[in-house]
Amino acid sequence: MTQPRYAAGLPSVGLTSFLRAPVVEEFSKIDADIAFLGVPYDGGNGWRPGTRFGPREIRNLSVRYGAWGGHSANGYWDIKDRQRYLDGIRMVDCGDVDIAFYDFDRNSRLISSSIEAILDQKAFPVIVGGDHSVSYPNVRAFSRFETIDVVHIDAHMDWRDEIDGVRHANAMPMRRIKELPFVRNMVQIGIRDVRTTADQVRDAEEAGAIVITRDEVRDEGVKGILDRFPDLGNVFVSIDIDGLDPSIAPGTGSPTPDGLLYHEVRGLLRGVAATSNVVGFDLVEVNPMVDEGGRTCLLASVMILEFLGSIFAKRQSVIK
Repeated sequence: MTQPRYAAGLPSVGLTSFLRAPVVEEFSKIDADIAFLGVPYDGGNGWRPGTRFGPREIRNLSVRYGAWGGHSANGYWDIKDRQRYLDGIRMVDCGDVDIAFYDFDRNSRLISSSIEAILDQKAFPVIVGGDHSVSYPNVRAFSRFETIDVVHIDAHMDWRDEIDGVRHANAMPMRRIKELPFVRNMVQIGIRDVRTTADQVRDAEEAGAIVITRDEVRDEGVKGILDRFPDLGNVFVSIDIDGLDPSIAPGTGSPTPDGLLYHEVRGLLRGVAATSNVVGFDLVEVNPMVDEGGRTCLLASVMILEFLGSIFAKRQSVIK
């Protein structure tokens, strides 16, 4: 038997891909359960740029937990649950969308078509940005589903209608997403920014969105919040890293004090995975330019891995 090229599997050795997954950049050749796609666009960010480097640096830190490189079994063993997750699940890294400067329309078309190509191959898309404006073309790519429910974790509502005529930036993706005809329920969790306005909350709730503040998560607990959810069907989850507290996720352009803690977000994501059919998710607003020691990129890698574990545990239990 031939010895694997990187049998030791140290994080400092070898080429970088997400969790050491094989690289398959030609979508038609995807033969996997999960496909990772980077969206290195931050033209929708009005303050601190740098999220365009999020996908690359999350890949760099993810190799710490990589288990798709051939040196060990796929997935991970969870000491809390005494259970192995993602065992036998195949993952590939599809590289990045070919972003070109600040042409949102062009980039948006490429983002949606890339995700559609992944869905054509029956793979589960994991999409990493980039600023939050990319979530609109991300969700738009799921139009083949009869309805999509959206669960949104964030410090901000992202519900501005426009800023001086601009309708696609990181301040308004959830409003644009809710306007898509196939989007049904929307739940926004962790909202706390002091710039939130009464008209944004009113407009969101009139459009059918459920707005849950960070204080409500603390007061009611994860189970209490999950009990307030409507019945969910096919779900897309959008995770803005600034939904978490900046003490554990400092690498973001819009840090907001008193955020969600990791165990709260993990519990919410587990609950969504257990009670719905998650068909894709994105993680956005990771900015390596302001990250301290790679802490945010490391956290993002583990969050993606554990969320995938919950999603595919549900799928495998349904098959059984």
